[in-house]
Amino acid sequence: MDPGNPSNPAVPLTPSTPPLRKHLTLADRVALRFREYLPNATETYVAYDVTRTLYLECALQAAYADGEELSPSAKFWYSTCARPPTFQSWSQVTMLHMWMLAARMRALDKGRVKLWQQHFIDHFFYDAEEKMVKRYGIKSAGKRGGYMKDLYHQYRGMTAAFDEGLVRGDAVLATAIWRNVFDASEDVDVEVLAMVTSHVRRVMSKLGRVDDEVVLSGRIKFGLPEEERAVVRQKSAMVDKLVDPEEVMQRPTASMAS
Repeated sequence: MDPGNPSNPAVPLTPSTPPLRKHLTLADRVALRFREYLPNATETYVAYDVTRTLYLECALQAAYADGEELSPSAKFWYSTCARPPTFQSWSQVTMLHMWMLAARMRALDKGRVKLWQQHFIDHFFYDAEEKMVKRYGIKSAGKRGGYMKDLYHQYRGMTAAFDEGLVRGDAVLATAIWRNVFDASEDVDVEVLAMVTSHVRRVMSKLGRVDDEVVLSGRIKFGLPEEERAVVRQKSAMVDKLVDPEEVMQRPTASMAS
């Protein structure tokens, strides 16, 4: 799903989620002010603000602005991964990182999970629709709605595929990443695919070890997949245990004659 070439390329493809107060009524603003004195009384405002911080961390991984130098993270996703700098590429990388955080949110207190995940996902779709209007000039609400529906189905599909890969092993996870981030390209660099897979595994492992308070305060930062290059180039100890196919063919076999 890609809205095509931007009609306003000067508008950067960087995250732009509105501050909470932009959508608040007067009563909401009073409640938000009240939060400063009783922070535990307004969970939804806390969730909105913190999940916005977490979403921005995801969206910045592949963010770019025409004519400006790419960040080290964006350089990996566009240059090293040989992906075009498009809305589609940006959304795929963003959703991959969102999935990692959303999976961690499932381990929060049951009373929090639904609220926090909903705010977290909403930030992405609000941001995506704003980009369609400002960068791609899609003024028709109906046309935007079609794109948003496709994007939602893509998000659901990616979540299911990554969940399966997380449970079933690296081969399945790598396949899910290949299909959903690299568009199942036959020209994909296998080493780069292995780096992304290793990066996802490492991030998921670290997220599983951090306290809930770290997540609830938005203190999450992703590392760079490029850091996995040395790891994937290491020779596996299992390689030496593999049997040479030619050696197997030369081994004598027991006679089956009766």
